[in-house]
Amino acid sequence: MKKIITLSALIIALLLSLFFVSCGSKNDTTDVTTGKNADDTSPAMADEVRILGLKGPTGMGLATVINDSGNDPDSRYKVTVMNSPDLVKAEVLLGKYDIAALPTNVAAALYNSGKADFKIAAVNTLGVLYILENGNTVTDINSLKGKTIYATGGGSTPEYILRYILSENGIDPDKDVTLDFSFTEHSELAAYIAGGANIIAMLPEPNVTTTLMSNPEIRVALDITEEWGKVSDSDVMQGCIVVRSEFAEKYPEQLAMFLDDYRASIEYVNEHPDEASVMIANAGIIPKAEIAKSAIERCNIVYVEGTEMSDKLSDFFEVLYDADPSSVGGKLPDNDIFLRR
Repeated sequence: MKKIITLSALIIALLLSLFFVSCGSKNDTTDVTTGKNADDTSPAMADEVRILGLKGPTGMGLATVINDSGNDPDSRYKVTVMNSPDLVKAEVLLGKYDIAALPTNVAAALYNSGKADFKIAAVNTLGVLYILENGNTVTDINSLKGKTIYATGGGSTPEYILRYILSENGIDPDKDVTLDFSFTEHSELAAYIAGGANIIAMLPEPNVTTTLMSNPEIRVALDITEEWGKVSDSDVMQGCIVVRSEFAEKYPEQLAMFLDDYRASIEYVNEHPDEASVMIANAGIIPKAEIAKSAIERCNIVYVEGTEMSDKLSDFFEVLYDADPSSVGGKLPDNDIFLRR
């Protein structure tokens, strides 16, 4: 009887030891690359998502992302709003970002340089350029003949867009009009047109709104995006969101969550300008809510991704390339520039 009890005790002890070894092995199996338990099926998540936004229309779509993350201590989004595309470009080259806003042609040129590894995830801004006049002589594109058009953005997308529209309307941009790109700051040109009669200028939003507010004699004479549509099958696509390739590969679910949040933010900005304009001003994207509210309608803030994005953006890149190959980095970007999800 004693031997039977002893044998039973040994069997129980052996079973218990196997149980604890099994549990120990299960709990100790950890993926050294992610720090996750092997049985943890939750997606890998970065502790922080570094997002670079831009002041102006390209950054306005981030309004609720910035607002919500600022009010949520557990938010993983860290959004930095920068003054110029050149500053964002520098950060992208250094890899100090996960997601960033860039002008589309800058993204193409940077991609073609081979110095930064990223994908274009979505287009966020269409055309934001307008012809303003302190006078009443401009009624259509043809009425620009013989005129001087002041503008900023010489040697970049605004100039290529304007030249393309003029050329497609039979107007030689080097002979039939005078293009003056001597102004380097939008605010300087806005002040210039506000101060004198019969001045014609091409400006982007939100400078269009601030100029209209400064002088009731100034009017929007032409919508450049509308004029582009009359002569081209492509769309003007001026702003986009890029994602660092390593981030996209390592955290696809987290990227998808951000893009869904971003799409929702853009929809909110367009549908609720009163509330969104306050968020935009608070984030420092536009200096005043009043300006932001008036500008939203003309900023053409959108969310375009997938095949629609790649098709339309490829067409736009072709137009820029034909105007000046250096505008997109000397060659057309290959399809690997686009994020597929």
